[in-house]
Amino acid sequence: MNDFITWLSEQFLQAVAAPRYIQLATTVEMAIKQHVLAVGDFLPPERLIADRLDVSRVTVSKAMKLLEEKGLISRQQGIGTRVAMHIGYSLNQDHGFTAQLLRNGSNVSNQWLLRTRMIAPAHVAKALEMENSHSMVVKLRRLRLVDGNPVSLETTYIPPHFLPDPELLEHSLYALWQSRGIVPEGRHFLLTAVASSEEIASLLNVQSGMPLLRIVQTSRNAKGEVLEFSETLCRSDVYEFEVNS
Repeated sequence: MNDFITWLSEQFLQAVAAPRYIQLATTVEMAIKQHVLAVGDFLPPERLIADRLDVSRVTVSKAMKLLEEKGLISRQQGIGTRVAMHIGYSLNQDHGFTAQLLRNGSNVSNQWLLRTRMIAPAHVAKALEMENSHSMVVKLRRLRLVDGNPVSLETTYIPPHFLPDPELLEHSLYALWQSRGIVPEGRHFLLTAVASSEEIASLLNVQSGMPLLRIVQTSRNAKGEVLEFSETLCRSDVYEFEVNS
């Protein structure tokens, strides 16, 4: 943070003639585009920026507001101001989360929380169209990370014959299925907005109560068999979803 403040001070002094808040916003934008600041990095407190640049808090606040409107930063009360992350994700594409983001040049990884077998809860057995309510099911729970930052929490239930060895899954479920000749042909989505609980907020590194996008997904193969039933909680400050009719 001290290195950035020093860099900011040097560059701000060289800024072209313009209102000071625009000079500051332009300089911070340059820092983001030149990767002086990385996605997810926190900016120094506005008070510290104002003191080091010898400008008013109002000037800094106006600059931050301008950057926020351009989608370059995200400001959260009680957490701070950080470089924003944007994920464009199409619900129409057959490619999964990992494949789509890798195509965009992002660094995608998982933090596994659970890979196990269990008796299917009643609502899961119903969603997977299992005849026996006491059937076993594979449960996966993982944090999705982009460039090391948590962006969504995914909980997925799969009939065991479609994933007999869940402990071997490391990266893309869809890539693994493709290698085994399993292809999702039809997907149904239900999207709702929910407030983040304290537990989820802690996992996603956001403020408790922050709006999240909840996606409930059911996927089927060409035979109409249910492959998966999942719930994904997505950070609303990160995701941009695309749906083509």
